[in-house]
Amino acid sequence: MYRNILLYLFLVYCFCVNSSMAAPVNSRVKKDTITYRAQVWVEKEDLARYGGEETFKRNLQEMFAHTTSFWNESPNSFDYYFRFVPTEVKIFDNMGDQDNYDKNIKEASGIIDTVKFDFVVFFALNAKSNGMWCGSGRSRQAVVACFKTLAEQQKNGDIFSKRPPEHGVYGDLGHEYGHFRGATDLYQYIIKAKDNSINHIDLTPPHSVMRYAQDHVWDEYCSALFNYTAHQKQLEKDLNKKIFPDMLRVKVLVKGKSKKNVKINFYGTRAGGKKNNRDVYPKPFRTFSTDKAGQVEIKDVYKLYHPDRGDIGIPPNDEFPYGYWFSFIVEAEYKGQKKYIWIPDWQTQITKLKGGKIHEATIEF
Repeated sequence: MYRNILLYLFLVYCFCVNSSMAAPVNSRVKKDTITYRAQVWVEKEDLARYGGEETFKRNLQEMFAHTTSFWNESPNSFDYYFRFVPTEVKIFDNMGDQDNYDKNIKEASGIIDTVKFDFVVFFALNAKSNGMWCGSGRSRQAVVACFKTLAEQQKNGDIFSKRPPEHGVYGDLGHEYGHFRGATDLYQYIIKAKDNSINHIDLTPPHSVMRYAQDHVWDEYCSALFNYTAHQKQLEKDLNKKIFPDMLRVKVLVKGKSKKNVKINFYGTRAGGKKNNRDVYPKPFRTFSTDKAGQVEIKDVYKLYHPDRGDIGIPPNDEFPYGYWFSFIVEAEYKGQKKYIWIPDWQTQITKLKGGKIHEATIEF
């Protein structure tokens, strides 16, 4: 009897140990939560169509929770858990005139109480056309605007519809919240071969919510940027300058050895406008020659991508949307042979966001 009890206890012990070893282990390290608080604007007649204030607030909480999940459950390299919450609903009156949305969004973009709110989400739910964008208010807080026509809502469901979030408003808001945290539109970097007259090669940015919300992944650039800006409830005024490295260094190797006096051309890519697609501008913006160490060093990297209006080598203003080079295709020419590399600005920014001071790129013959 005693031996049977001991045998039983031994078997139970072995089972428990083996079970604990076989059980899946939650390896996710608990992260600090960073919360961003939104003041939500909604028009009173729009609110009535959505069931009134209490129903709207309840659905709004669920919407923000879905967008929070969309953000954090997309593959990422976040150091934090980012949480978005609606803190207050502000009801405005269009007085029955759709054109008054513009007046009210101007008011929403004014000075807000940054002690209570970190950003604004503005819903226009009887708009003349559909759209969503994010811009800066006077307090440097972000204003996320969602414009929806009644026809679009009748066809595809209202803003709270339970569609997969990456295909609906949840995912669209996730993209716009990326702007709120400082990220740029990665789709602006897409260059098709037909729009690249230099070497007829595509430029395809990484999969990212900032390329398309449907990508449902945060790339290395976005992850590093959101970690960097995590505690900036309103982004620093000079953030765009701070996230560029101190220097861009391009090295040229010929059969593994550095080579001086190699001609280097920087051709800039521009966003699409009325007169052009997203393309590579066919004239070099800058031309250099490698030094005795076989390299070119550019110290004002921010200025390289953000030239002054009227600077030598840029297109006319109406052919240069945003006045900004999104990327460069760098051409090295040696003894009649040409080699190329892409250097989009987000590649250089990753270097700085991760603590580096010099972004290096190498062209090899």
